[in-house]
Amino acid sequence: MDRLYNEQSQDTRFHFTGATIYAMKRILVMIVLSFTILILAAYIAGEIFRSRDYREMFLERRGRLVETSEQFVGESENHLLFEVTLESSTGIRTNGFLKIPADDGRLHPAFLILGGLRTGRKTLEYISNTRGIVLLALDYPYEGKTSSMNIWEFIGSVPRIRRSVLDTAPAAMTAVDYLLERDDVDPGRIIVIGGSLGAFFVPAHAAIDDRSAAAVMIYGAGDIQSLLASSNEMPRLFAKPAAWLGAVLVSPVEPLKYVGDISPRPLLMISGITDPRIPPRCSRLLHDAAGEPKTVKWIDAAHVSVQEDEFHRLVSNELIKWLIEQQLVQQECFVPDE
Repeated sequence: MDRLYNEQSQDTRFHFTGATIYAMKRILVMIVLSFTILILAAYIAGEIFRSRDYREMFLERRGRLVETSEQFVGESENHLLFEVTLESSTGIRTNGFLKIPADDGRLHPAFLILGGLRTGRKTLEYISNTRGIVLLALDYPYEGKTSSMNIWEFIGSVPRIRRSVLDTAPAAMTAVDYLLERDDVDPGRIIVIGGSLGAFFVPAHAAIDDRSAAAVMIYGAGDIQSLLASSNEMPRLFAKPAAWLGAVLVSPVEPLKYVGDISPRPLLMISGITDPRIPPRCSRLLHDAAGEPKTVKWIDAAHVSVQEDEFHRLVSNELIKWLIEQQLVQQECFVPDE
């Protein structure tokens, strides 16, 4: 009797264990399936987000210039330097540095410069050989850490980064409003210039604001996902998803969406033959997508490094030559480098 009871108990335990394993397999399959569906839905949503044209949103965010603050910083032989704060009716607050020629009562060409993050004043310090040109170098409308962020700090900064991406083109439009209000700026000779990070924002800005006479991109690129993937040092398993997520985040300003609409205004694109950060393919995609009239120049220099004299000389030579050829500035506007 005891033997029969034990055999029945063992048989019951066997069936119970088998049922449990089966149930666990079903749960695991459901988890994997749900996770796959979630990933697929996120991918589709991301691709829809990437494909959108954000011109209408940029225009809605533009508003109008409602407040201007100018603080005198210093002067040189030919220029005065001011720190400028601009605020739009939509709440976009932008800082920058303004370099103006000594007052001579004339109208001057103006360069609206988009450079690196929080490099406005530095950019003007490196552009030291101009005279007779108004220079306005903008900082991006972003407040937060820019380096040494851990993964959680970066995730927490994503909303601010996205807002800055969406606000930069409208902020540049507000800067054009400011330049047009000045009585020392020739309204027909405003040139927007972007270098490195700033080059990514030039097409989006120029596509929605036709008041600039020309545009310049120094070390620009198209296909942000490929660009991020090429410079990502993560393990391969994470590198591609991270590049895709980064491309989704900044997709509102993907240069390939807008660069063709700079035409018919003249466009200069300067790229580096030995640039380790931007694959030649990404540069050529941008060049091919741009409309005429366009000028493409390749220089034998690495990525943007305005501190280096050789880089400064190569870029300056190409830029000055092109500006004069386009009759946007006169030779007298530039002081020869010693």
